[in-house]
Amino acid sequence: MVLRDKVVLVTGSSRGIGRAAGDAFATRGSIVVLNSRADVAAGEQAAHAIAERGGTADYLQADVSDQDDVNRLFDEIERRYGPVDILVNNAGRTESMPILESTAEHWRHMLNVNLMSTVLCSIRAARTMPAGGAIINTSSIRGFDANGREGVMAYSAAKAAVNNFTRTLAKELAPTIRVNAVAPGFVATSYMDRVEEPLRQSWLDNIPLREFITPEQIAEAYVYLAEAPYVTGTILTADAGFTLGHG
Repeated sequence: MVLRDKVVLVTGSSRGIGRAAGDAFATRGSIVVLNSRADVAAGEQAAHAIAERGGTADYLQADVSDQDDVNRLFDEIERRYGPVDILVNNAGRTESMPILESTAEHWRHMLNVNLMSTVLCSIRAARTMPAGGAIINTSSIRGFDANGREGVMAYSAAKAAVNNFTRTLAKELAPTIRVNAVAPGFVATSYMDRVEEPLRQSWLDNIPLREFITPEQIAEAYVYLAEAPYVTGTILTADAGFTLGHG
């Protein structure tokens, strides 16, 4: 797919991977719409920064785990720019909670934020997305068998569901729309600043390439999946080798 002038919505894009993905599409000449539920000022600043570099970007606030907000978001994008050509489902978050302390509310929240946001936006996008469009979901290495992490079980389960949803949706929307996902490993976002050094170092020691991935590097995976006309139903792992195992 030629990305110039394509309308690209990146959810959860006021910072981190989402913001980097928005920047990457903007440099290819796409019309980029950034989105977040909170941190509105950061989202607006990100869109302004793209515009200052000569790109086209807008910011729209919405809670994409809420059906009404999803409809409002897409209706406004279509009013301003036309239908979304490329949807990057990046909204999500993780919260640590031991399983015996977890509550139904915690599980519902994690599933809503990490899974239902992807489901709701994908359904709404597919209703009006032109032929040849692409949906790219954000999974995680925690969504793979044996890679879920204790303490973040609800997040891991939600990302496993995203993997299954991605592959099944790819079959249902083919041949009109391609559906793929990116499964990042350990990424050097602001989250890393909150991780205690011993744990951080243990992760690094178990990464064969011996480095954390930058958001900018991960962003190129989204661009690749948007451009590749022959790839659908793929979960692209970008983890510097972590899931290879450690011998």
